[in-house]
Amino acid sequence: MPDSLLEVTFGYRSVRNLILLPVTINDTIKVNLILDTGCRNLVLFGKRFSKLFDLHPDKKIQFSGLGAGQPVVGSLSLGNKVSINAVIGENIPVVIVPNQNLFGSFPTADGVIGYDIFIKFEVELNLARQLITFRPAFTAELPSAYKKISIRVENSTPIISSVVFFRGKEGQLCDLMIDTGSALGLLLKTSDLEKYPTEGQSRVLGRGLNGNIEGTQAIAEKLLLDHLEITAISAGIIYSPWHNYASVGMDIMKNYSIILNYCKAYAGFKKA
Repeated sequence: MPDSLLEVTFGYRSVRNLILLPVTINDTIKVNLILDTGCRNLVLFGKRFSKLFDLHPDKKIQFSGLGAGQPVVGSLSLGNKVSINAVIGENIPVVIVPNQNLFGSFPTADGVIGYDIFIKFEVELNLARQLITFRPAFTAELPSAYKKISIRVENSTPIISSVVFFRGKEGQLCDLMIDTGSALGLLLKTSDLEKYPTEGQSRVLGRGLNGNIEGTQAIAEKLLLDHLEITAISAGIIYSPWHNYASVGMDIMKNYSIILNYCKAYAGFKKA
């Protein structure tokens, strides 16, 4: 960001409540990228991008997301310039995944971007007005109108200690990820289904990078994010034999203005 600017604010488009940013790579390649807190690298989907970048044939990147499928494999390009309005990044790695079908649900999106932005800036999302603001992370201060919640950054993602309550069940502690790349609401992935109501039939809840996300749905009485309480929210419950995982996506966060500051380890929430 130029030294003369204290912050940069501009409008964005959305698709299914997801934030779609206009991005220019290497001054000529114009793309629309979903702002995804679950994404470590800038990723582009589609074979056409392979011809536009200098790729390292011996450097393959493999990563996984939600869904019952195989990991995603892409090729790596280094040393790219990435511009988002007045915000400019140098020497940014870009991963090219030739299979565009992975993003078939979002035909107006070319890929995702996340950690490269959040590690350098405080990001404010005014979801009602579709405005995004970037500020230098180290000098930013949370406005008094926002409820401050502590976060920690693990594997490049923002995590909040939370408790979720269902009727007739004890409250369950969850390390919950703020997931701006998910169009879903509350998602719980558990190795112990007895802790959650699972009376409904299994169904497709959505689609992740690795394919369909299948599980049951229930209504959570409330979700506590530190001292912020969200009531009567739809929750998807997924069985996993390996680990427990929770996330809150844009179907819930669309009702708030949100600030994320990885460097100072806080999030801010304000009712829209």
